[in-house]
Amino acid sequence: MTIQHRTVDIEAAAKLWRDDLSASQIAKRFGVSRNVIVGLAFRNRGLFPWRGDAGKKTRAPGQAKIARPRKLAPELKREPEIPATAYDAERLQSAKLLHHLTARECCWPLNTGGPYLFCAAETTGRYCRNHHARSLPKNEGKA
Repeated sequence: MTIQHRTVDIEAAAKLWRDDLSASQIAKRFGVSRNVIVGLAFRNRGLFPWRGDAGKKTRAPGQAKIARPRKLAPELKREPEIPATAYDAERLQSAKLLHHLTARECCWPLNTGGPYLFCAAETTGRYCRNHHARSLPKNEGKA
């Protein structure tokens, strides 16, 4: 017996559903797949009452899981502050905002706090010679 999507068949499947038969058991009686019955139940929710979490596995009563303590995030190190120089004060006269810089201008920030101003000296790389030298780590006491 195959299920037709007729009211008679849907009501028959709904009666079996209310009698606590599983979707697989109902499907075997009609000779269809379980998904056909689940689809019918989904489309006709008024005829197929919700069963709650009856089919889901539940944990046996007992001690609840204890949450593992979280690892604390490593403390971030602050970047060393690079003090301003006389060169920076001189360059402040011709400084530009970031969106005004071109590809061949130094992008070293000259101030802290907005609006940020950048060196804008002519260069072949990212920074002018002065700021490039300041950007490299100092090799103090290393041979």
